[in-house]
Amino acid sequence: MAKQIARSKPSAGTPPARKRSRARQAFSSAAADRSSGDQRPQDALVEHGSHEERGANDIRESLVNDRRRGTKYEITPKVDEVAAIHGFMNDLDCKVFDPAVVGVECVESAEAFYSQHVRLWLDRDPVLSKAEVRDTGGGLHTILWLDEPIIVAPGEARIWDDIARGICNALPGDPNLNGIIALTRPVAALNTKYNPPREVRLLRPGEPVSRAEILELSRLVAEQPARLWMRLFFGGERAEPCPFCGKKSLGVAGCWQVRCYQCGRANAASLVYRFYSPEFLDSCKENHHG
Repeated sequence: MAKQIARSKPSAGTPPARKRSRARQAFSSAAADRSSGDQRPQDALVEHGSHEERGANDIRESLVNDRRRGTKYEITPKVDEVAAIHGFMNDLDCKVFDPAVVGVECVESAEAFYSQHVRLWLDRDPVLSKAEVRDTGGGLHTILWLDEPIIVAPGEARIWDDIARGICNALPGDPNLNGIIALTRPVAALNTKYNPPREVRLLRPGEPVSRAEILELSRLVAEQPARLWMRLFFGGERAEPCPFCGKKSLGVAGCWQVRCYQCGRANAASLVYRFYSPEFLDSCKENHHG
């Protein structure tokens, strides 16, 4: 952490603010009234003295600015207060997955979910394969640590926030994850949401990635998601049998569609949605529609 922050030209290679990832748009429709990214955790609390959720005061770790550690109420900045980004994370919560798809053991054990599914997905991509993976007790945090911090120029924080949210769509993570201001849990910290508390464990050490690699992953999610998801989940552009009908084979049919001769064409986002439990998807729809 003593590494000096190198100031590179912040706007080089940064996508225009108005260019939105179609992947993010698709996942936003399933996300429950997603926050604008400005909300601090303490802003969501009701008046003083109200009940807080179990584990609310656990120690967290920020991936931005000076990488502070503390409770989420102490260390979460607003998006526009981000001046430096050290990494991009995803949160895969085991309880939101469908045991009929991932297996009962993987819904109950983050380590099993990693070894049976996530490890394979990461290994199939040159950027995601460098992710650090932490078992947080009931899920996984995957973190892409940067080889040098991205210095955020005035007015660019929301662009990088959009990129962070788009990158999360590469894997079936939390659709409500808070972009660049999302917090991880430090290794060896205790997660007191559980009784007894569970210790955060390092499952995969990872290695640094470059700014260019982050932007390339963001581009793939936005422009070539069908190929990306087929490669991550099935190891190539064709899966046999089809994961939806169990009969014919499923293949890439353009940038945003997949096709099975039995099922027909489908939005490539269905490759990700299939991992979520019906109850989780229903709750997302209910929250989205009010």
